[in-house]
Amino acid sequence: MLQNGTMSSKKPRLLFLYYSKHGKIVKDGLWQALEMLKEDFKIVKKNVAKDYLGLGRDFKFVLVWGAWGSPQDKFGRTFDCKKGICIAGNVVKPIKPNDYDVLFYETKWYQPEIKFHKRIVHAFGMNRREFKNLHMDRDIDYLGVGAFALWKRWDEFSKLSGYRVVVGEVQVDNMEESMSIWNRLTENGVHCQTMVTTRKLSVLYNRAKTVFIPADINGGGERAILEARACGCDIQIMPDNPKLLELLDCPMYDENYYYRKLKEGITACVS
Repeated sequence: MLQNGTMSSKKPRLLFLYYSKHGKIVKDGLWQALEMLKEDFKIVKKNVAKDYLGLGRDFKFVLVWGAWGSPQDKFGRTFDCKKGICIAGNVVKPIKPNDYDVLFYETKWYQPEIKFHKRIVHAFGMNRREFKNLHMDRDIDYLGVGAFALWKRWDEFSKLSGYRVVVGEVQVDNMEESMSIWNRLTENGVHCQTMVTTRKLSVLYNRAKTVFIPADINGGGERAILEARACGCDIQIMPDNPKLLELLDCPMYDENYYYRKLKEGITACVS
């Protein structure tokens, strides 16, 4: 069909697979990068934790976000089109990585695990549109951001003094663990909050003097460090976690960088 004298073209269909049971929209760097990718692709987002029956197969590319062996990883592999995975911030060994045409990784620390693959792309960043220094009075001495899970090591907050806050997801599938951590923290004077909106989280960062991410090597925390840096916080990590160390002084990867690198890796596969 001709429009204004030029041949019209449909955008390639891209399926984005993720897994979430908390139900809140988190407008992080990946969320914003996907919004920007809508200029190039018709994007369908599917939460594998919910019903995805009846989903068609007419996609040019499938992009998975998550860990190796996760439900979304397993489901994404069933598609015959080109595929890529945004490897979540963990240290799980790659599982049949050559099933994917491109691997996106978050930290250079993880790069040696996948350097053998034919196409790897560093793609990561925070949403600078949402997280910025608001120049507020900082009344929180220590802020922790992340799920109430053992690998986050929130018990370290009980060793600190001052006004301390931990905010994050209560694990729906492991409520006993999450509530045990929550109760220990509150007993030691730490204020706990469940997940909040992106805007409220930005305000919490801006109220914090120090953001403390005591997670172990399996505990993520990469995005929180970049968000905290953008909001002008001091940042503290544990000395036994080299994965997070590079995030303390790396370039401030943002949604623009994330978008460019995702587009680079995907386009190389489908062009």
